[in-house]
Amino acid sequence: MKWGHEYLNQQSKPFLAISGFILVVLVGVVDYITGGELSVSIFYLIPISLSVLFVNREVGVLLSIFSFVVGLTTDLIGGHPYSHPATVYWNNAIDMGFFLTIVFILSALKIKYEKIVQLNTDLQDTLASLKKTQEELERKSKDLARSNKELEQFAYVAAHDLKQPLIVAGGYINRLNRLSKEKPDPDTNRYLSYITDAMTRIEALINGLLAYARVGTKAMNLKLADCNDMVEYATSNLQVEIEENDAIVTHDHLPTLLIDDIQFIQLFQNLIGNGIKFRREEPPRVHVSAEHQEKEWIFSICDNGIGIDPKHSTSIFDIFQRLHESSKYQGNGIGLATCKKIVENHGGRIWIESTPGKGSTFKFAIPIT
Repeated sequence: MKWGHEYLNQQSKPFLAISGFILVVLVGVVDYITGGELSVSIFYLIPISLSVLFVNREVGVLLSIFSFVVGLTTDLIGGHPYSHPATVYWNNAIDMGFFLTIVFILSALKIKYEKIVQLNTDLQDTLASLKKTQEELERKSKDLARSNKELEQFAYVAAHDLKQPLIVAGGYINRLNRLSKEKPDPDTNRYLSYITDAMTRIEALINGLLAYARVGTKAMNLKLADCNDMVEYATSNLQVEIEENDAIVTHDHLPTLLIDDIQFIQLFQNLIGNGIKFRREEPPRVHVSAEHQEKEWIFSICDNGIGIDPKHSTSIFDIFQRLHESSKYQGNGIGLATCKKIVENHGGRIWIESTPGKGSTFKFAIPIT
């Protein structure tokens, strides 16, 4: 509901104000005709109240004063049956006070009501704006998800198609290596060594891209899997790196969860391998543990490696993000990005707690389903 004045234009309000004064005069005429036998004072409130609600408070005040004048004049001219003129003045003054009280009460109620209506309107506008923003965000989120899916599909296809010419090139390089052994030449051997190293890095990059894209494009095969077994499988795949670095990998008793076991083996393999790769002078030590907290399991992969600056704690999970030169620490900047995608596929989150020179602890939380 809205006050009537909201439906009226500015041209209508003077007409309503004049109508109010005319109604007051009519009430006064009725009072004069009846000779004061009927109490018509209350009827003065009709034009006064309508003026406050439909025009403004000022007109209501003027009508109250005008009602006092009309009532007083009517009583004095019509010979109102009071014993003394002062009584007539007094009674009409009381009526005017009553009228003015009603004017200010109605005006205050009207102002409060209008504020409530305005707040409600603002709230509706805000809700409409929020709904529009939400719809826009949902649309952009869908567009982004579709773009990411297309990008992952492209990366998978591109990386897969690149492997074939790489295999062919590798075959010719092997032939050249055999020929160089038959006819030794220092320069040729050095150049072939450079080419072989480059081919190895390219192959590692392509394999990393394939693993990253496969996590995003391949549907998850969820089933109950023992995470102790996942760590054992990952450790077995890293056996060469473990022996070369004299590393020790241990783990506490880990839970059984509803997960994609292939992805989790990849997850543990990347994080454990990270702890072995980024080592200090002392032999690497990597420990895997898990803690149950409310509705999730929090896994920790703790190492005694070189650690990282906390300012890089977020960016290291971006694809192709590297903090060290490839000549010192091999890698392609895809492993941790793959870990992040695997954890997010399972509805979880991943982060790192680290101090430079004191090792790192990678943590990820997996909700219990």
